[in-house]
Amino acid sequence: MADHGVSGVGAVLSALLLAFGAVLLTGCSGPAVPIPRTPGPTAMPTAAPTPTQSVSPPDPAEVTDIFLSATSIELRDASGNALSTFDYFQPASELVPALSLALGSAPIFDTLGDERHPKITYSWGDFVVQDWDRDWDSPNAPRCPNTTFAVSAETVNGVHIGTVDGIAVGDNAAELEAQYPDSSWNISSLGQPTDDPLQLRIVVGHVSLPPCTPSSDRQDRTLSVVLIADDPLGPITHFYVPSVDSGA
Repeated sequence: MADHGVSGVGAVLSALLLAFGAVLLTGCSGPAVPIPRTPGPTAMPTAAPTPTQSVSPPDPAEVTDIFLSATSIELRDASGNALSTFDYFQPASELVPALSLALGSAPIFDTLGDERHPKITYSWGDFVVQDWDRDWDSPNAPRCPNTTFAVSAETVNGVHIGTVDGIAVGDNAAELEAQYPDSSWNISSLGQPTDDPLQLRIVVGHVSLPPCTPSSDRQDRTLSVVLIADDPLGPITHFYVPSVDSGA
């Protein structure tokens, strides 16, 4: 039993001596050399992101005015620049998308008329495009003109609508009659000037055009803008364009 105790004490002393020697060796040999490891990917230093100003593409020019003449419709911006121009002999399929974009909404679509006078209407409230589908001079001739317009408000969806002469719904009818005495007349709903109620019509912007087809025996056409006042002493209540051979 004594031998085992001595042997145990000796083992403990031996371990302490070895540990003390290791400490001495470490202190004398300087810093321990780290164990080499396989280097991983080195992260490159990144600079702090520089703030950049967000640049949005410029907005497309906004249509603020629609002007109608005897032969064309023109879309303009606030500076008076013409953005698009269409004539009344183009198909409605070319015009309606541009008007939908300008007025900010799709139109209400409807089919009206009869077999002799069929038409499709595209309505943005008080602004209506009528697409006629009736032959004029021959079975192969297009409607002449192809589209007509009816306007009964000064603005539609925030866009001003008037004639190229600067006339709009709401203008004083009596003053306009004085400006255009040779193309103004009173008419009743029955077509008789002496019957009541009277309606004032003023025709402006005459433009003469040749017949729709060279082979036509029709005379030159006159297109114009027709202004209407339901009360001759009141404002212009609506106008339509183009009117063929009206007031010429």
